Amino acid sequence: MFQDQSFSIPVDHIDCQLVGNFELQDRVEDARRETWAAVCAKRPTAFDGALLRMASHRVDGERLSISASRTCFSAYVATRHPSFASEHPHADRADPLGLTAIVLTADGNVMVTKRSLLADQNPGGLYLIGGYAEPGESDGPVDIFNEIAREVEEEIAVGDVSRSEAVAIGLAYDPVFCHPELFLLMPSKSTAADILSGADAAPDRNEASELLVYSVDDVLDDIGPHKYAALTWSFIKARKFLQLHLR
Repeated sequence: MFQDQSFSIPVDHIDCQLVGNFELQDRVEDARRETWAAVCAKRPTAFDGALLRMASHRVDGERLSISASRTCFSAYVATRHPSFASEHPHADRADPLGLTAIVLTADGNVMVTKRSLLADQNPGGLYLIGGYAEPGESDGPVDIFNEIAREVEEEIAVGDVSRSEAVAIGLAYDPVFCHPELFLLMPSKSTAADILSGADAAPDRNEASELLVYSVDDVLDDIGPHKYAALTWSFIKARKFLQLHLR
């Protein structure tokens, strides 16, 4: 775990290098097999996909450097509970790199989602858009912009986020689901109305039960339209980093 870091770093100044595979300790590996068998028994369609593990990071001025390795979803499930550190004090977590996109529309709004009640994490909570970075098949550089742009397109069918204007605005560690999360401001060329009208074509549209439009002021306002909503940790952190970025 590490302290929150706020910054304003263009996406082309993020260097992510993938090297090798992360291996769990033997005892934790046994727990992974047992835990994943239980998950599959409950959800036969569960998929043990490859994830990108953030091994370390460094912020140097307007540049973010990330050292990464490969892990998998089942390793994350086995190591993401808060008590893992006390149960396995000398073992490392899977620590997949989560990505949260604050999608800013051409007419100055922010796309907000409400998580499906069937979601694995934060069911029913107010959220933005995001997922986990995925590793390539071979070692080498990973384009973080491509990773988060893929999530935006899959969840709300928006494929026109501007690479030249996309900015990473913060990095924090989720204490509930135990993984690092990178937050990015992603301007789109589409208006909020355009996005709402086309979002049903998104492959993963069912991840959210509702797609909402908030003004930037609404997102930043503690007594805005989300006053009585269940807020996810990532929504709260995104709001904090956005406040600092816009100051």
